Amino acid sequence: MKILERIMLVDDDHTTNFYNEIMLKQNNVSKDIIIFQSGKEALEYLDTGNEKVDLILLDINMPIMNGWQFLEQFNQLDEKKREAIIIVMLTSSINSDDRKRTEAFQSVKKFINKPLNKHSINEVLEVFE
Repeated sequence: MKILERIMLVDDDHTTNFYNEIMLKQNNVSKDIIIFQSGKEALEYLDTGNEKVDLILLDINMPIMNGWQFLEQFNQLDEKKREAIIIVMLTSSINSDDRKRTEAFQSVKKFINKPLNKHSINEVLEVFE
């Protein structure tokens, strides 16, 4: 299994981020995990930073900037910054319209439901094979 350089968790819920970080660490998925409770802060990090991010696990329902707004702004970033980043919607939404809406975003490769587990982690990592 490939070990990713850096995973970004973007979810406004502290408990969810804590749990997802533990699951990712237990499964030895990434060398580094960074957490943002705001889509806006995550975008600023991506826009101004030079550190490589392989994967973003993105929630849909967040205050200030939801996952859809994040994706729209993400598409405005410099292509070199976003071309190697894979986004997975990690959400509690069971709405089929949300799943269908992700198809409009080329950078979104998967739509999975919370919480992360061994199976869903493996499903995400299949994108990198």
